[in-house]
Amino acid sequence: MSVDNLPMWFDSTWYCKQYPDVAVASVDPYDHYMHHGIKEGRLPCPLQALKWDEALWQQTDDGAECIQALHRLLEHANPLEASFAGFALGRWYAWKQAWAEAARVLACRPVDDVCLPNHSGPALLEIEAYTRIGKFSLAWRKMALLRDQVPGYKDTFLAVSNLLQATAEQSAGVAGHVQATLQAQRLAWLNNVWLAAGLVPVALRNRQQPLSIDNLDSVRAHTNKADGADQRQRAIESATKSATKSATKSATVSGAVPLVSVIVPVFNAGDGVLTALRSLAAQTLRHRFAGALEVIVVDDASTDNTVAVAEAFAAQTPGFRVLRQSKNVGAYAARNRGLAEAKGECVTVHDSDDWSHPQKLEIQWRGLQQHPEWMACNSYWVRCTSDLVFTSWRMEQGWIYRNTSSLMFRRKVFETLGYWDRVRVEADTEYYYRIQAAFGPQSLGEVLPGVPLAFGRMVPTALTMQSSTHLVTQFSGVRADYRKASEVWHRDALSPEDLYLPEAPRKRPFWAPMVITV
Repeated sequence: MSVDNLPMWFDSTWYCKQYPDVAVASVDPYDHYMHHGIKEGRLPCPLQALKWDEALWQQTDDGAECIQALHRLLEHANPLEASFAGFALGRWYAWKQAWAEAARVLACRPVDDVCLPNHSGPALLEIEAYTRIGKFSLAWRKMALLRDQVPGYKDTFLAVSNLLQATAEQSAGVAGHVQATLQAQRLAWLNNVWLAAGLVPVALRNRQQPLSIDNLDSVRAHTNKADGADQRQRAIESATKSATKSATKSATVSGAVPLVSVIVPVFNAGDGVLTALRSLAAQTLRHRFAGALEVIVVDDASTDNTVAVAEAFAAQTPGFRVLRQSKNVGAYAARNRGLAEAKGECVTVHDSDDWSHPQKLEIQWRGLQQHPEWMACNSYWVRCTSDLVFTSWRMEQGWIYRNTSSLMFRRKVFETLGYWDRVRVEADTEYYYRIQAAFGPQSLGEVLPGVPLAFGRMVPTALTMQSSTHLVTQFSGVRADYRKASEVWHRDALSPEDLYLPEAPRKRPFWAPMVITV
């Protein structure tokens, strides 16, 4: 369907009713949609496909019935219905790991000037599906098309890396130099994401080992370990200096040396915690300002070698220390222990199995310096496997999205609102919206939207992957129930002080599902 054919499907009456601000502004509904609504993600008409998609994820209707209805809509005469139905089905099949079926339904979507949803998520999902089932030529073809259509879309850089990794796995028996070339190309594509944003690239810790989340290193550390730099390394160093100079020039420094406290809750992380700690030790904020970084590792009664690994690292790294919990009480309770000990004017957290770009903390800290109205800010991230295959559990606009766990907040937030809720999931999101309820929507900022400043490791044992607390329960289940209850607490508060939460409250401020309470 071309844009010229859109008016036949556009519903002006519904549009004004659905979006009252359009009616209040007394503007032509169709003109508003074409000039503003498309960019804002508004719908031009009611969609049955959207209702069935919502019912499918909320399980308010039989799943099989929802899927059958979406398959019927995939053949609907209205290309808006058909395109959204194809995306809804593809996303569902991808979540179920039925990649061949996902590829099939996505290929059936109408592709034209106007289709729904109005973002690149469907195209990226189709590329991922073709990659997963080994149809690399189709994946490359779709990749080229997407890069031409949306040249600034950073997710395609990651998708190229995924394709190169899939190619390497399929060519496992070829000569070592071919594998090395593929690994080098993957790293180059990852670095292109940051270089395009004016940030520093990264290197391999060990050039003899394949690219992985555990084999990433800052260029600074890599250069210090190297006996000499080859031409490529000198080029990276040059880019690093240029990017650092640019970032420093664009920032407004208050003159006071910053102190950021980073809380790292750990439980049976083993040697994997080294990846997180190394990435924190490599932060430019720490090297730019002496004493700027305080890293508090809180062990939540691990039964493996986590404490030994963390304490050995802390003993060699100024500003790092380890606290021990006597019993396992969950990540948020462990965070609260660290928060009680934190001395920083700004506070953030870091998961024990994740990796952060060397400039992440500095960029967020500078964001708070540049925006005094911000009480807190987030950066973006992407989830991946240990060998850096990027994905997401449920496709939206792409793989890269706001990292709720990256929230860096001013000490005033802590003094006003207190601690995280003592639950096992969702406390990040609750604290984020508690800040918004207390200080207003303008109090929350974001730095470098669309640029991943962290990699979140996907492991089956993570709470986000557990069935009873899986992220899917945000639509219907414990997460959804918890969010609704917390929203009532936020809404009923008469002042910010009403939203203060002690470290260990005698009574919960609002109801929470028993399965997630500590």
